[in-house]
Amino acid sequence: MIDFLEEVYKRKDKMIEDIQTLCKIPSILDETTANEGQPFGKACRDALDAMLEIGERDGFVCENVDGYAGHIDIGEGEETFGILGHLDVVPCNESGWNSEPFAATLKNEKLYGRGVADDKGPLIAAYYAAKIIHELNLPVKMKTRVIFGCNEENGSKCMQYYFTKKPYPSMGFTPDAEFPVVYGEKAGVNFKIIGEIENDNLIGLYSGNRANIVPEVCEAYLTGSYKQYRESFAEYLSAHQLDGYVEEEGNHTKLVLIGKSAHASTPELGINGAVYMCHYLSTISQNQLVQFIDQYFYNDCYGEKLGIAYTGLMGPLTVNLGVINYKNGHVNMIIDMRVPHEVTDEQLTAKMQKCLNIYGLKETHHLGKALYIDPQSELIQKLHNAYVEFTGDHNHQPQAIGGGTYAKTMPNCVAFGIEFPDSDNKIHQNNEEISIDDLMKATAIYAKAIYDLIKE
Repeated sequence: MIDFLEEVYKRKDKMIEDIQTLCKIPSILDETTANEGQPFGKACRDALDAMLEIGERDGFVCENVDGYAGHIDIGEGEETFGILGHLDVVPCNESGWNSEPFAATLKNEKLYGRGVADDKGPLIAAYYAAKIIHELNLPVKMKTRVIFGCNEENGSKCMQYYFTKKPYPSMGFTPDAEFPVVYGEKAGVNFKIIGEIENDNLIGLYSGNRANIVPEVCEAYLTGSYKQYRESFAEYLSAHQLDGYVEEEGNHTKLVLIGKSAHASTPELGINGAVYMCHYLSTISQNQLVQFIDQYFYNDCYGEKLGIAYTGLMGPLTVNLGVINYKNGHVNMIIDMRVPHEVTDEQLTAKMQKCLNIYGLKETHHLGKALYIDPQSELIQKLHNAYVEFTGDHNHQPQAIGGGTYAKTMPNCVAFGIEFPDSDNKIHQNNEEISIDDLMKATAIYAKAIYDLIKE
């Protein structure tokens, strides 16, 4: 009987060191440094090189695919088991962190830093799981290919490109969600909305820079002295238990409201700074953009007010107003939705357009694809059984989620971990974290699951 957990703990210090190496690289999409060989910017390419160097150090065959993605081959075999992870991360508000975001600080048996849970830490965990199987010289019928890209947070163009150059593995998983195993993922869609709306007393409104994050901070610029708004805004913040402040900006007033960021697939876990700002502004402004946002998004992240609410086999449709840029009367917004596979594009479009027409706004969008793997398949069952073996958890069953992962980029692939039930790794939030115990346990689960699927 192989004690995978013991084998993982033997490699604990080196695993943490490798995670810290990757997390020190601020691999956020940077189009200003994008170039041939680094299509997503220099920092993303640096992260790709760092992961390849880890594989080369350990003696494995590695390949860089034009800076979009790379892979490390572990073991031998005609068939391939795939592990898909990403090296890019979302931006962070450094002022909201208790430690350096790009350091992977180890404190009280937890790692803190952008990427420790999404997805550099999980990628290293899965890599070490495959590495342990190889180092123990266990008999396998296929090799493991650890594949890593640099654009998951902004559309997964990395994997789309990679699979035009390389074949699909026979099966696989991505350690980029939660436990237990995920057999279904909702379709994703971004509604990009533009229009012209007269200013009234609102000069500018800005919030969010990624549609797949619940925006934490919103800034509003208003005509008139801050004395007009100071008292009512302070009362509003207090009543809703929010942070924020008022500043003079020349002849104008700047309001800042601070909510709580979250992943767009679970908007109910966040506090949308833009939505709460507009709920306040609706009491002092007749601006039609403010009225639109307050009417359709306040206290509703399931599309009920838009008329698109639906709950299917994968759970409810969710809505996140992710990006707002309003200046000189011009509106530019992005709304992120996670849609059960039963909902059609036509249903969404007709109801959204009805609401937008009232305010003279226009939209463009593309509805992505949903993912569904039979919960009784060998892949789902063996992944789930490995999870149960190390956790004893029979209450949580294979599940469907709203988040979109790399699993959608290849056939017979699902998301599997790394967040455990009742844990909060603060993914896409300030102070992202992962406990060392969870990291070690997840690595053992991955090793057991991979071996059960590829052993002779």
